[in-house]
Amino acid sequence: MPVYPVRVTIPSKIHHLSQIITGFLILKEQGFPVELEDRSGDKSHPLHGLPVMMAAYRGKQILYDLWDGYQNPDGIREGLAHSDFCFKRSFSPEKNQALFPEFADKLFPLGFNYHVTHPKNPINEPLWKHFGKRLQGRTPDRCFQPAVFEGTADRREGPAKILFLTRLWEEDPRLSAEDNAERRAIDESRIHIIRTLRERYGDHFFGGLNDLPVARSLAPELIVPKQYTERMHYLKLLHSCDICIGTMGLYESIGWKTGEYVAAAKAIVNETFHYQVPGDFAPGTNYLPFETAQGCIDAVDRLVSDPELLGSMKRANQDYYRRWLKPEVLVRNTLEAVDRQLDQA
Repeated sequence: MPVYPVRVTIPSKIHHLSQIITGFLILKEQGFPVELEDRSGDKSHPLHGLPVMMAAYRGKQILYDLWDGYQNPDGIREGLAHSDFCFKRSFSPEKNQALFPEFADKLFPLGFNYHVTHPKNPINEPLWKHFGKRLQGRTPDRCFQPAVFEGTADRREGPAKILFLTRLWEEDPRLSAEDNAERRAIDESRIHIIRTLRERYGDHFFGGLNDLPVARSLAPELIVPKQYTERMHYLKLLHSCDICIGTMGLYESIGWKTGEYVAAAKAIVNETFHYQVPGDFAPGTNYLPFETAQGCIDAVDRLVSDPELLGSMKRANQDYYRRWLKPEVLVRNTLEAVDRQLDQA
């Protein structure tokens, strides 16, 4: 199969882009003809400051859209107007057709997003911040390369271990009554899940809340020490567990932690997806979905009581990561999808 050159344009330093940049940099190391152009300092670029990036490939423009959802239709449309193909992180055929009917045919699902990087990523934090974090005992961003996330589905001895670290949302007077009611419901649900699983599974459950004022007000006993929420310590904890619980990100997006769970080959209990990912990632095989606190607890109970299902789910996620989510594989899959479209034309 012929290999075509690709020229990548980076119009901003938004961390959402790091995964795609990392994929292209690894492909370049593997011998693909990739050239990257950092335009993040060019305020005249039409996509400056947006969570998107472009790639010129086979005479076409590919847009990588990392928006959390569809919260800025005008910004998304701006990117679509400058592209021939668009791979969208938060992908809904129904919303695409409703909001961008003239562009719907050029939209494809991109997949899970998480903050993974590469030493040569031009949007990494500056070196002064890198060394500053070292002095503070924190892990610099550029340390979070693919290998630190990757795990295997190897069977562990002993009872299954469960992980759920999350945050609460404060009510905001600038938001509508409906939005604040949704925040209260989310907080109540997360508190109930953590309290119930702590009581039910004891030391085999590690869960709690980030130390924020709203957590101190509503459930101070559930706040976890800060060393567990520092990112590298958190990943070590993640790798020691078997079942990981994921919640929605902003604007109903699939949370970044879910992508990390897949990379680590974990069994996943996750709020029902509102968006599609490519490949064969399926409920019951790769994750158990839930919509209520009790639904989450029931799904955890099911995995704990069924080691065969737990093991098969870990293996399915290890396989999905290798075929669809490794940064260079995710990017290569998008280029091959464009190849298929062009070769069929």
